[in-house]
Amino acid sequence: MTDDPHRRLQEAFLRRERAARQQLLESTYRVDESDGADDPVTCYGKALHHRDDGVPTASAYASLVDALETGTVEAHNAIELDESPAMRPLAEPHGAHGFEGMGADPWAVQIAPPPAFDSPEMGAELVELYWRALARDVPFGAHGESGVPTDAVADLDGMAGYAGPGGDADPRSGSLDTTRLFRGLLPGAQSGPHVSQLLWKDVPRGAIPQSQRIRVLASEAADGTGDADVVGTGPDYLTDWETWLRIQRGVPVGRTNPPPTLIDPAGDPDDAVTRHIVTGRDLANKVRRQVPYLAIRDAAEVLLGMGVPFDPRIPYQQGGRESTTPGTPGIRTAGPVINFGSHDVLESVVSVFDLAQSACWYRKWLVHRRLRPEAYAGRLEAERRGAGGATTGTFPLPTTVRESAALSRVADAHGTHLLPQAYTEGSPTHPSFPAGHSGVAGATVTILKALFDGTHPFPVDEMVVPVHDGTAEGTMAGGGTTTVRTTRLVSIGDVSGDALGATADALAEARSGTTTVNDELNKLATNIALARNWAGIHYRSDGIEGFLLGEQVAVRYLQDHLRSTDLPFAGYRLEPFFDAYPGTQDGAAPNLDRDAILISPDRITTPDGESSSISVDDPAR
Repeated sequence: MTDDPHRRLQEAFLRRERAARQQLLESTYRVDESDGADDPVTCYGKALHHRDDGVPTASAYASLVDALETGTVEAHNAIELDESPAMRPLAEPHGAHGFEGMGADPWAVQIAPPPAFDSPEMGAELVELYWRALARDVPFGAHGESGVPTDAVADLDGMAGYAGPGGDADPRSGSLDTTRLFRGLLPGAQSGPHVSQLLWKDVPRGAIPQSQRIRVLASEAADGTGDADVVGTGPDYLTDWETWLRIQRGVPVGRTNPPPTLIDPAGDPDDAVTRHIVTGRDLANKVRRQVPYLAIRDAAEVLLGMGVPFDPRIPYQQGGRESTTPGTPGIRTAGPVINFGSHDVLESVVSVFDLAQSACWYRKWLVHRRLRPEAYAGRLEAERRGAGGATTGTFPLPTTVRESAALSRVADAHGTHLLPQAYTEGSPTHPSFPAGHSGVAGATVTILKALFDGTHPFPVDEMVVPVHDGTAEGTMAGGGTTTVRTTRLVSIGDVSGDALGATADALAEARSGTTTVNDELNKLATNIALARNWAGIHYRSDGIEGFLLGEQVAVRYLQDHLRSTDLPFAGYRLEPFFDAYPGTQDGAAPNLDRDAILISPDRITTPDGESSSISVDDPAR
């Protein structure tokens, strides 16, 4: 502490300088190479000039690569987009060259590459997306019944290259079943309801609590009074070749697919048709237009409203308990607000958002340029129809996707092998890997896992589940009216049998076990990361590697952020997603032992006094 303003300015400068120096010392840049062939067939090209078989022209793809390598305004303006009849712009390729003012440089965050275009893993990931599309409107409470979920399990279980629950990347024994279908691998994500409590519970915003109900997407054929396993059939897009090709060429969405979102004809938002998340389509709808960090910021407010304690190491006494930082009992006459408190939590969630996006953008545009699932499925359809002279065998597609039962099911439903999309526009106009929403989810959830006491039990009596609460009729923006089921929240202890949001077995599992805050945060990260998969715009590995990237971004941010206080603090204890930090090391698996790392301004280590299987990437830390 000092009263000398000049010394204060010097101390502020030195803290920033030390942070920058430490980030420089910890950065391990490497030369990243593309994952196999870098060409229009296997790489991203949406909105570029396209051939009639749906593949970008060689000239257009070369113009994109040239712009990315040179980075000049002139080169970017020379990218050969399809401008007839209008142009859909790309999502800031030059953002891959940007710098950030805190944490690691975006180019210094490491993740594993995605599967190669012709690999069994790539084929299996597309097969899973076909099944997700077929199961979009099946409530999670009906996933234990026969039908699409059962058929999906039969097709995916044991499939070469499948890395979903029960697959090659899951260290647990046992085969895939409907209770684990489409879930993530993380601790907490495979038990209890499919959806995190932090996406269901009301957000306690003072005098104006906010429900987490969302607008419903429905088609003209939607009817909530139909079969018991149907909440209301939603619209699928880009299932006919002509529309698909127009979208690949960048024709603006409004000229192709007007959305049929349900609206209130009187314009009163209180009368809008909404419900809680109970289907895969609902999850996809949740992450469609919302700024990616908002769902996690809402989760932070839920945790704050529940009174979840902060990390026990902070230099304050919480609930009469002394700080667990050695050598200090912590301050007992005040509570944390700006540093270590609620303001710190909410500010950090927002601050780390752009850092994660920047790291994703570097890998999207300058390294991998992975084509979107809608384009990958387009290669299959081009072969089927012989579009532009294409014939069977033209593209190096794996047998896992050619032989899948899902392919014929989609063809029976829509007449093509195109992947049905939940969004009118299909994917955004930037490459697929890693997923931006996933990177943000990994970073922001890691912030919450560090700042809160993640081992704190999530009280069973505060757990809820959506149940059927009648029907509502709404007018669709695309014309016509329809009826869908609505929901209300009830305590999981008050539900007998299945609910719309969870099966009876999932509810019993939640009641009988001890769910922790970290469990629900891991599930939240998985829900957000894989929600875009339900839409058909990302693969499984986009989501998993995305939140692993985000985790590293958040840890390096916290190292800098910890320099904002001069109180004694031993550092944040964090349970990483995987059992290696970073989780891209060979052999990394979900962190089932709940081991931890310790984050301090100058080190990432195993917490003192704890045995841990977590390996730290650089032993010098």
